[in-house]
Amino acid sequence: MKVLVFFETRQTFTNTVLEHVSSFAKHSENDYFFCDSGQTITVDLDSFDAVILHYTLRLPFDLVNDSLAAKLEAYRGLKALFIQDEYDHTYRAWYWIKRLGIALVFTVVPKDGIARVYPPEEFPDTRFVNNLTGYVPEKLPVASGVLTSARPLTIAYRGRSLPVQYGQLGFEKIEVGQMVKAYCVEKNIAHDIAWDEKSRIYGADWYRFMASCRSMLGSESGSNVFDWDGTLARDVAAYQEKNPRAGLLQVYRDVVSAREIPGLMNQVSPRVFEAIALRTALVMFRGNYSGVVVADEHYIPLDKDGGNLPEVFEKLADSAYVDAMVDRAYRDVIASGKYTYAAFVRMVDAELGVNRVPGVPAVRDVLRDAEDLINPPAPLLRAPGPYVPPKPSRSPVDFVWRNLPEELRVILRPLVPSFLRRKKK
Repeated sequence: MKVLVFFETRQTFTNTVLEHVSSFAKHSENDYFFCDSGQTITVDLDSFDAVILHYTLRLPFDLVNDSLAAKLEAYRGLKALFIQDEYDHTYRAWYWIKRLGIALVFTVVPKDGIARVYPPEEFPDTRFVNNLTGYVPEKLPVASGVLTSARPLTIAYRGRSLPVQYGQLGFEKIEVGQMVKAYCVEKNIAHDIAWDEKSRIYGADWYRFMASCRSMLGSESGSNVFDWDGTLARDVAAYQEKNPRAGLLQVYRDVVSAREIPGLMNQVSPRVFEAIALRTALVMFRGNYSGVVVADEHYIPLDKDGGNLPEVFEKLADSAYVDAMVDRAYRDVIASGKYTYAAFVRMVDAELGVNRVPGVPAVRDVLRDAEDLINPPAPLLRAPGPYVPPKPSRSPVDFVWRNLPEELRVILRPLVPSFLRRKKK
């Protein structure tokens, strides 16, 4: 099959995103081609067996120009979509799936919740397949070789305060750090736990940090607060303007909580794969974690009220227990190969084959020649590369605004000057 992937180049500056979109070219037996969604399309889409819209092309935020939308509507082959953060502007995602005639959607909504987010009666001609937000990173450094139990730092964590719109799962990313840090201070336990921006660690330094500690804290990712119609950020801003002294819990209770669907979107974080690959033990709030890890088998469960903290640290002090757990987690999650990008791409190709449309591509094939398959005509690429930001415009503020992820612009738009609010990209 010849498959064309549309993606948003500006979103490939992080390793996780670039690995995801690049995995198809690396691991598929099919011929994948890539195109920045902002480029003028000069090839006939009917030359491809399938067209995929990558999650970097944020459909719920209308990041599809009119020209591309028209070409996709007219395309006769299989149209597939990868989508994430499906709690944002959900009805707008519905609109685009229906308008473009997308037949196959790779969703991160857990299987049991797909019908709740995408009712079958609304999508009789669309098939939804669950997948994870990310898989085992392919460029992780080799673990230090030091036994987990021999590492001097007992427990570590780096979190981030998320907007109130993320609900309970967002709160937990701070609560887990606050609770365990307070316990470590009280009991004089070696730790390095922080959740402020200045303490963030990136790149290779992050992997070295993770490999230096016996255990890493964690919680489930995602959000169960659904902004179905795209009004939540506006409602939160309006409430805070009228109630400037309201704390986050009050904002959550009065504005956000009604949109929370507990347990619907709880997901495993890519950090779980990183820790297991580096043979760092995991101490995490009890949860499902997309079925990847099991409590007491692959991670030490922490009660959300902290009631079992003494038991947790007794286990961390047991060298044989910790070393056996990290070996078991590595065997089941990493060495098994179940969560590699290669396995992910095999699954995707199989699903594309199920939905393949007979008779496409058309007889007129602009990618017929071997030279075109190796060096495709512009604007097609054989493999995407990392995003390199352009030089700043005359206004540094304008440059920063244009390069923010759209989901952040939605939250910040009511707070910035009016000339920035009008900017769409």
